[in-house]
Amino acid sequence: MSRETRWVDQPYHGYHLAELPAEDEELTHVEPGTPCGEYMRRFWHPVAMTERIGERPEVIRILGEDLVIFRTLKGEIGLLHKHCLHRRMSLEFGKIEEDGIRCAYHGWKFSANGRVLDKPGEPNPAGIQERNCMGAYPVEEYHGLVFAYMGPPEEYPEFPYLDSMEIEGHDLVPYSIHSPCNWLQESENSMDPFHSVFLHGRINGPQFPGLENFVNLPVVVYHKIPAGFVYSHARRVDDLVWIRFHDHLTPNFAQNGGMFQSYSKPTFFGRPSLSKWVVPVDNTNSRKFGWRHFDDTSEVLRRGERAEVGWESVDFYGQTAHRSRDEMRSNPGDWEAWTSQGPINLHAREYLGFTDRGVAMLRSKLRKDIRAVAAGELVERPEGTPEKPVHTYGGDTVLRIPRQQEDEGTFLADLQKQVAEVYFRGDGYEGGDRLEFLKRELAQLSG
Repeated sequence: MSRETRWVDQPYHGYHLAELPAEDEELTHVEPGTPCGEYMRRFWHPVAMTERIGERPEVIRILGEDLVIFRTLKGEIGLLHKHCLHRRMSLEFGKIEEDGIRCAYHGWKFSANGRVLDKPGEPNPAGIQERNCMGAYPVEEYHGLVFAYMGPPEEYPEFPYLDSMEIEGHDLVPYSIHSPCNWLQESENSMDPFHSVFLHGRINGPQFPGLENFVNLPVVVYHKIPAGFVYSHARRVDDLVWIRFHDHLTPNFAQNGGMFQSYSKPTFFGRPSLSKWVVPVDNTNSRKFGWRHFDDTSEVLRRGERAEVGWESVDFYGQTAHRSRDEMRSNPGDWEAWTSQGPINLHAREYLGFTDRGVAMLRSKLRKDIRAVAAGELVERPEGTPEKPVHTYGGDTVLRIPRQQEDEGTFLADLQKQVAEVYFRGDGYEGGDRLEFLKRELAQLSG
């Protein structure tokens, strides 16, 4: 049988499918010097939870690099290459001091920015201190997460503040979860609204309280923005139209609507209950860092549990490895979906269809941006300050609009475009002024 006909659907066709195609390395390999690795290094990523930085250095692995993270006695966080530049002993055994970390082997001491502060065994330490520097990366600490920029210093971007980092009434609780698979498998799950219908609804029954209507297929609209994607999906519930917006800022940030939510009346520009980054550990491991948002508006059912949110734990179903094998098999969740694809999913073996439009769009944009970086070009990055943060849109809007006589699918698609247009016009305002504008404009669309 020729290669041209090997994919034809035939009974007992396993023999002709046993040969595995090559990995899509351009999108999946992240170590230094790889196309995707160089692209990822142009962005800030969360790399640690603040609560995990204790009295001793901690070893972490990010983008295929082994690092140590520590906090000096005066409170400054350092992120350095794991091995001392002198004789390569691991700094995980180093001693933390007032202004840096001292290697246990020969006493060399390094500041949080990698400068050599002391070399006690050398007769001319000043010369060595001027000529040598440990590998180090700049960090920012925010709401219990530590972010790092690991790219070229000459392309250093300011830390991008998002509006969802400071929402009035929101309590942001940090968490982090490991997945033994490539980063893209989990990240692109956020660009697939159709999986919720089946994985979280129809196959084994609704997994999230309040989202029982998500068993119905939505009408989905994708709205491109320079730094990534915004997409919405709409469903009708009697005379209400529930529109959920998602943010996906490339390469790896996502937000969605209320986690435990139920609507019986119009709601305008609800905010997210989840903000997350999927950060590559290496080619076959990833770590999700994020915040659960707790507030009475976006958590109508009040099922959230702060005490369940933290290291390797979050308060909604199917996100970690810490369930019994029997439970995973009888009612699989998101974690099983992306990890069971294998350490690195083989894209050449997939059959993408209508429900995979978001995944295809994401891969296309990533590939374009990866190639742009390889060509020495700049790519779009989120840019925001505390005074003028990056605007995000994740959350729910519910409008009261009776069922129309016209085609309902076309109507719901057009309505989502109208709502998105209002959202984007709201970008001309900040803070409370933006919120008031959006509520006023959206109320005009609702009965």
